[in-house]
Amino acid sequence: MILVVDSSALITLARIGRLPLLQQLASQVVAPHAVYEEVVGQRGRPGEVEVNQASWIFRQRVRDANRVAFLQTELARGESEAIVLAGEINADFVILDDARARQIAQRSGLRVIGLLGLLIRAKELGLIDAIKPLLDDMIKAGFYIGATVYRDVVEKAGESSI
Repeated sequence: MILVVDSSALITLARIGRLPLLQQLASQVVAPHAVYEEVVGQRGRPGEVEVNQASWIFRQRVRDANRVAFLQTELARGESEAIVLAGEINADFVILDDARARQIAQRSGLRVIGLLGLLIRAKELGLIDAIKPLLDDMIKAGFYIGATVYRDVVEKAGESSI
């Protein structure tokens, strides 16, 4: 499976010490150039060291700069590049958590998964024992998860939300 990642997924997983989950879930993890630079190009940024050391994350430039520029009228550069690159390399999934980016990607015919959906998949595959502790770690690291979504994800994973 080929995954194209956005910066929020890389930063959040790095912050909670679970970046290698991406490698376990996919045969190839690809970060658009803008996403990679957003994470690694800024000294002291959360995830900078972990992503820089993850030789299994492939950095790739998009070919269609015009499409990226068009998408940037509504989205950030990293999200725009992730959407364009996912289409260009025929990725199995693009990881996006921003609602608007997800809508645009889906309208473009891409298969989208969020970080929480990725964690559910990791649990189904036995790569993690429980989702709840990871959700708690993500919240502590600054990733917003609403109470209803939290309950739904924990339930979907077959865990008690108490």
